[in-house]
Amino acid sequence: MNKNLVILMVLSGLIDISYAQSSVTLYGVVDDGITYTNNQGGHAAYQTFSGGLGGSKFGFLGKEDLGGGTSAIFQLESGYDLNSGKLGYNQRLFGRQSYVGLNGNYGSVKLGRQYDFMVTNLQPLSSSQLFGGSLSSHAGDVDGIWGTYPVSNTVKYVSPTIGGFSAGALYSFGGVPGSVGTSQQYGFGTNYANGPLRVAAAYLQVNNPTVARFDGSAAATSGGTFTNAVANPIYSGYATAHSMHTLGIGANYLLGNTTLGATYTNTKFNDAVATSSTTFRGSASLDSYEAFVAYRFTPTIMAGLTYDYTSTPQAHYNQVAAGSQYAFSKRTFTYLIVAWQRASGVDSTGHAAVADLTYLSPSSTPNQVALRVGIRHSF
Repeated sequence: MNKNLVILMVLSGLIDISYAQSSVTLYGVVDDGITYTNNQGGHAAYQTFSGGLGGSKFGFLGKEDLGGGTSAIFQLESGYDLNSGKLGYNQRLFGRQSYVGLNGNYGSVKLGRQYDFMVTNLQPLSSSQLFGGSLSSHAGDVDGIWGTYPVSNTVKYVSPTIGGFSAGALYSFGGVPGSVGTSQQYGFGTNYANGPLRVAAAYLQVNNPTVARFDGSAAATSGGTFTNAVANPIYSGYATAHSMHTLGIGANYLLGNTTLGATYTNTKFNDAVATSSTTFRGSASLDSYEAFVAYRFTPTIMAGLTYDYTSTPQAHYNQVAAGSQYAFSKRTFTYLIVAWQRASGVDSTGHAAVADLTYLSPSSTPNQVALRVGIRHSF
């Protein structure tokens, strides 16, 4: 008998045995489109954009029944740019999520790289997840709701849902010898759902955000050389902070085919230092407000409109976005999103504020308009 055929039969048997004891699911999303922007650095731009309504990704979900209502679980999830084939999240293989844990009657415990509660609790209540994508996320995704910054080295607990209520906590080890608090992160979150009403709250504290949150190579020091990992001027000048915290609350109410939603977040950068490339010193607080309405016209057609406002110590960002979707099937739909942002005042770098929609290059003026059309397929 052909040796390769024998090996294939043996491997097939092993796979059958493993699936008899547990399950592994391959899943993913392919999302791509074309974006027109009226002003990026002073010029109009036409460009392909991967993940316009949510990042392109693939991953593995694993579950093994251990008995007594307890299961071993794992998730490995990779983000990628569909147009270049490059991995996302600073070229990490499983940069979105990579964890292992236990799930049972007393909740779940997961260890690894995960999203914090600002993402898991508040993103489902935002316009960005429902119809607007990154173009309707809060200015520069300063509060992280859009999921720009997963948390590494994390232990996360989420309680079971009782009477519609659940809660959780996470802790991320800083890993700095001799200093437990350096680069550590910790947070909390709650969820409540009852009929048409959903309410959630979240908090995250980050020490040394230059490294722990923004993936910088080294902590900022007063007067020292500094390579800023934050590109947008909305808060890049505050990225040298010693610590930062983000808190938020959101709610959705379903009224027939209409969804009404609102969120509020506060992000505060504490004790920023001036470096070779930044001038800001002290603390800065940024508040973001969002209100939206979405309507499902038919099982295949929906649309929504949102208004976002973000205030910084000296600047203001007003943003309006609208989105619509048409579903070809349960797994494939096309979408259209248009967004406008207007900036005023002085930004974090000390210059006149310019518009900068999330993941686009800044405008050369206070205004920026973007139009995006795309298609999204899940498997």
